Amino acid sequence: MNDIKDHLGIKNNKSLFVASILMLIYSVLEMADSIVVLLMILNVVPNLLLIFNFEVQLIQTLLESQPLSLAPIFWAFTLMRVVSAVGLFKNRLWGFWIGIVSLIITMILSIVFVPFSSFELLACSVIFILLVVGYFKKKPLIELK
Repeated sequence: MNDIKDHLGIKNNKSLFVASILMLIYSVLEMADSIVVLLMILNVVPNLLLIFNFEVQLIQTLLESQPLSLAPIFWAFTLMRVVSAVGLFKNRLWGFWIGIVSLIITMILSIVFVPFSSFELLACSVIFILLVVGYFKKKPLIELK
């Protein structure tokens, strides 16, 4: 009975509910990234990331010679987003915090992958704002007594 109340609670908070859906969609996109990296390694698809010239030379070198070395990063973020989405749908605080941490780390790391990650930075920002607004709602900064 308590689980049913929790699920209804997240649906009543529109910001958190939309953030949950977006986080789930985002995790599916991360899974697609992971699959594409594997397909690049198997030479099934060309390495389209080589079209972009990244400012950080290490990233450029890894994408050219060892794209598999970046796969664990994709897998870690995929796992974090899936766990966060599940936690958010279950109305669990740990889902919120895992989402916040993964979004902040992604926003910081996306600077390294510009211009490729511009859309990712925008998506993370939208989900981050929805999570924070949904969590704090109308709580004032200073409560007057």
